[in-house]
Amino acid sequence: MSKHVIRVALSLLFPFFLLTACDRSVDDKLAAQAAAEHSLGISPSLFATKFNRAIADVLEDRKDEGAGHMAPLYTIDVTQLHSGGEKHTFQTQVGPAQTSMMGSLAKDGDLKTIGVLLSNRSEGARMEFFLCAEATSRLVTDGDKQKLPDLIKRLVNNALNNPGQRMTEVIGDKLMSAEIIQQGLMFQVEHT
Repeated sequence: MSKHVIRVALSLLFPFFLLTACDRSVDDKLAAQAAAEHSLGISPSLFATKFNRAIADVLEDRKDEGAGHMAPLYTIDVTQLHSGGEKHTFQTQVGPAQTSMMGSLAKDGDLKTIGVLLSNRSEGARMEFFLCAEATSRLVTDGDKQKLPDLIKRLVNNALNNPGQRMTEVIGDKLMSAEIIQQGLMFQVEHT
């Protein structure tokens, strides 16, 4: 009789142990997913404000004589940032060529990724793309501002020469990438 009671008890406890293991597995997966969602540590509105200052700095470092009057052309109007609603994205356009800047938002509302899209093949659009990519990189990476322009150009050239492949470079805890997508050439920065 005692063997029968032990068997019944074990048979009742066995599913409980399986469920407990499953619950931990789900908890572990949810914790891993939450941990994997690292943001860049900057809100879209703060990014826009700092981007507006960074553009002027990039133009000055390039020894552009018109930096003072050109920088306002690339200003992000914080009130015009487009929220993607449920998709947790934002998008805005800057400059005369209307270069698209877009990003995804982490659950806390900070930027998870930030990208610059080149969709126009004109020389002015390319210059604007590189200007925005450099200003963005300065804001969200710890990269040497003297080396960033060449690094960005190398990533972009590699992406153009290897369609369908994402070219990446790690700077500190950030991942910079360039790839050809359906809409054009995307340069993006995200947390590693």
